[in-house]
Amino acid sequence: MNRLVDAIARAEDVLSKGFLAGCSLLVFVAAITRAFGAPVIWAIDVAMLLFIWCAFFGADKALRNRQHIIIDIAVRYLPQRLQRMLLIAHWAVIVVFLGALVVLGTQLTLLNAQRPMGDTDISYAWVTSAVPVGALLMLVTAATQLVQFLRDPNVAFGGGDSPL
Repeated sequence: MNRLVDAIARAEDVLSKGFLAGCSLLVFVAAITRAFGAPVIWAIDVAMLLFIWCAFFGADKALRNRQHIIIDIAVRYLPQRLQRMLLIAHWAVIVVFLGALVVLGTQLTLLNAQRPMGDTDISYAWVTSAVPVGALLMLVTAATQLVQFLRDPNVAFGGGDSPL
């Protein structure tokens, strides 16, 4: 299972870097061609598509590397047992929320299947599908981290400066 998760993480990294480079290139090309009076109208739409996918891949990478912000100033003063229970509840809510995003994002994607994206013939579903796919990737990451924390309370959970 770990090899599959590692392969997915490597693919996310490669794709997000490629999408960010493509997004930057398309915005640059759109600006230059517009300055010369021959705008590439579809470039911004495709850049938006690449950017949304890049954002979701980046969010999962941040979650995987425990780099999301955690505000724990009040929690630090609670007994360790209560801190642990709050962290478990916090991450359980995140897992449920991401599960809801997968379901609702899939419904949104299906609703947008026939809608064209801006000035292109590309289906807008390619944009909205980033929500359920990204949420699913983050759901797997969050659930994996929650299970690791339940098995071993000494595992860093949350931000790099976890209260536990």
